[in-house]
Amino acid sequence: MIWMILSAAVLIGGGLWTAAIMKRSGAFGRKDTDNPEPVQQHPYGLNPIIWLYIAAFVVFLGIIIIVWMKGR
Repeated sequence: MIWMILSAAVLIGGGLWTAAIMKRSGAFGRKDTDNPEPVQQHPYGLNPIIWLYIAAFVVFLGIIIIVWMKGR
């Protein structure tokens, strides 16, 4: 049970850490200059770091479901 809590804490902490880095680097908020049209249409959802955390969370949930279905 402790490994599940630790895994969740690491996953959430990593997500918050990534958000803090993006905020410090100026990835959030409005910019002073207009970006070209292709850049304006580029969503943050294409960021591979965000997809890595989503994939890790899905794997984490899968492990929890498998363990729960086995009756542990």
